[in-house]
Amino acid sequence: MRRTLLALALAAPLTALAGPTIDKISATPSPSKVGEAITITIEASEAENGMCGLSLNWGDGNKMPPKKVGGNHKNFPLTMQHTYAKPGTYEIKADGARAETYLPCMGKVKYMHTVEGAPAKAGAAASACPEGWGQKGKTAKDGSFTCTPKAKGAKKPEKELACPAGTSYFYGAKALGCEKAQ
Repeated sequence: MRRTLLALALAAPLTALAGPTIDKISATPSPSKVGEAITITIEASEAENGMCGLSLNWGDGNKMPPKKVGGNHKNFPLTMQHTYAKPGTYEIKADGARAETYLPCMGKVKYMHTVEGAPAKAGAAASACPEGWGQKGKTAKDGSFTCTPKAKGAKKPEKELACPAGTSYFYGAKALGCEKAQ
């Protein structure tokens, strides 16, 4: 009986040392498209109870090294961005992991994320240029591209081009297109 009471007396302070418990992960937009940045949010219960470490596996071969949470570092909810290069369904996993002197967070979560659309092919990107303009070179991995006039006096399009996420529209007398956003 004494041993049981002693064990309970020692266990009570240990539960107070238990750190945040990872219990939810979400992504926006969902589904996403190839080359479009997604934002994931990781939430935890008992987040105010201290600090811990977590790791993140994006499901496409990319992993985030253990990250410190709480204390002098950003606390839950955490937000991070990632871009997928290929269509498919990816299992994103957040799990407790030791991060230097921080003990692992409690809990682990998984999220199945769908990425739609095939990567742009060299011939398909030309359709992004307006009438009277042709694509110069290939579409870059970040979605940027440049169109040049097919003939002198090509007119400026009435509407700006719809540019992929992470790029912005530009227009000049000799070129237009979508360039990497600054």
